[in-house]
Amino acid sequence: MKSLHARTWLAVKGKTPDAVCAALDLRPGMAVTKRRTFALEGATADAGWYLIVAEGQDHRLIQEPVLTGLSAGCEVLTCTAEERNLYSAATGWANARRVWSVSYDGEEQPGEVATEGDLPGVFPMIRQDYVTKSQAPDAGDLLLDPLFEIPIALVAHAVGYRPDEASRAFDGRFVLLEANNPTFMQRLFGG
Repeated sequence: MKSLHARTWLAVKGKTPDAVCAALDLRPGMAVTKRRTFALEGATADAGWYLIVAEGQDHRLIQEPVLTGLSAGCEVLTCTAEERNLYSAATGWANARRVWSVSYDGEEQPGEVATEGDLPGVFPMIRQDYVTKSQAPDAGDLLLDPLFEIPIALVAHAVGYRPDEASRAFDGRFVLLEANNPTFMQRLFGG
């Protein structure tokens, strides 16, 4: 796995990119020519997912009040990951409510993947794959605990995006996203 440091992303299916941006008080800007170079970027896949990628862990875009409103009448998947703390989490939302969540906290609860709700059907297969990798004889030589990958892989399976890999679904389609009414700090630091 390549380095992804701290990132948050969400994907929306069932609303247009314009509707998503309006709900989040964002506006699209210039096309992004280099992968993941700005604090907030968006892209649309042919499969109907609109993806927003943000720098940092637990970005404001994936907070519960935002997702409750955004997920009304559509499906929203979120993921956040912080390599340094070995923390990753994913959620699934539909019709203004959280349907499921999966998280891994390698510092606080190593070896435990926390789950809640009605998990996607592919979850047992993904979990088993990464549990097997974590129990392999060479697992101690890996840079990251394989269990950290479970939330990331779960969202990637549905959406076709991982921040640490090339994505045929989204690469070359990203545009810079800007706040409609940015605060001074947002203008200075992005987000």
